Amino acid sequence: MTIIKAKKLTKKFFSPSPVEVLKGIDFEISYGESAAIIGKSGGGKSTLLHILGTLEKPCSGSLEICGQDVQATSLPELRNAHIGFIFQSCNLLESDTTIDNVLMPARIARKSTRIGSAAYNRALLILELVGLKDRALFPTKLLSGGEKQRVAIARALCNDPDLILADEPTGNLDSKQSQEIQSLLIGLSRDFHKTLIVVTHDKEFSSLCNQTWLLKDGILSC
Repeated sequence: MTIIKAKKLTKKFFSPSPVEVLKGIDFEISYGESAAIIGKSGGGKSTLLHILGTLEKPCSGSLEICGQDVQATSLPELRNAHIGFIFQSCNLLESDTTIDNVLMPARIARKSTRIGSAAYNRALLILELVGLKDRALFPTKLLSGGEKQRVAIARALCNDPDLILADEPTGNLDSKQSQEIQSLLIGLSRDFHKTLIVVTHDKEFSSLCNQTWLLKDGILSC
């Protein structure tokens, strides 16, 4: 069953000078599959990922997520219920604890996050899955780069989304940490039947995915 169906997506930027970064993109992926989007820096990969995650709007084209027409849907509700995001810079609240960062999507969804609640217990379980249960009450600023990225992965899984979108999740890590994060993401996608779309420059990472798509000169090809 298809989870994302994009047709003829285009995107233009007009400042400082006009440039067309996406030229009629068609893209589909099914539940439980993983896909890597590769290409040169500045070629529009992150822009495409943000459009697929409803963080940006295309100039034209259509997009369906979980059978819902994005143009006719409440985007905050769609994102919160179905999509988990992982960014290269993690975007964590450094002064908050690890578990507080993981629980942020649950708070946005207005779920109870008190100790003993379903959301809190799920957060602990996810932290155990990513190897950080013993860091649950640590201030995030005390964690290593690899640990912070694991927190970002756990946060993305907080509301049990169908779709995980990862933008260069290993871009700021050394080779050992990168391999650990790659294995973790692919394993979680496989074991929990999550659809994973990752933007990456890492050929080893892309080889682990079910599909590899190349974005070149605004055209996406598989």
